[in-house]
Amino acid sequence: MKAIVMTGLSGSGKSFVAKLISENFNYEWIRSDVIRKNIMGVSPEVEAKAEFGKGIYTKEVTFLVYNLMMILGRECIKKGKGVVLDATFIEDWQRDLVVKNFRNYVFLHTVAPEEVIRLRLKNRKDVSDADYSVYLKQKERWKDIPEAIKIDTNKPAEIILQELKSLIK
Repeated sequence: MKAIVMTGLSGSGKSFVAKLISENFNYEWIRSDVIRKNIMGVSPEVEAKAEFGKGIYTKEVTFLVYNLMMILGRECIKKGKGVVLDATFIEDWQRDLVVKNFRNYVFLHTVAPEEVIRLRLKNRKDVSDADYSVYLKQKERWKDIPEAIKIDTNKPAEIILQELKSLIK
């Protein structure tokens, strides 16, 4: 089985695509936002906004979140189930964890026009607490993943699903 690794900035559509994969291909959906809040004892529906790298978004908590995602992902693979890992994967060490933990993986990089991302983040009602200021900080630090397959999330879901069908077998 395969690990699908969602990458991209906040508001780019990672969770939207991960949900499509989970619902249409029976992959287990592992969300960093849910894990982070569970680790910190915060209910998923409770807002925990903080500045970039502060609050529940410190480097230490992020380290725990990504390592737990790898453990949970490997357990899914061992059970013969595909897994979709939903996080930004903005840092090299986070991407390296994927390479070290999975033999069969693909990076999917979600993109959308900045004005669309700004609107999504403004209207977001989700477990994620990222807002436009977090997006801008992430954008400053972003480095492309050469092998990542880009998914434009500014398209209708039906078109994205067709693209995914050709990638996920």
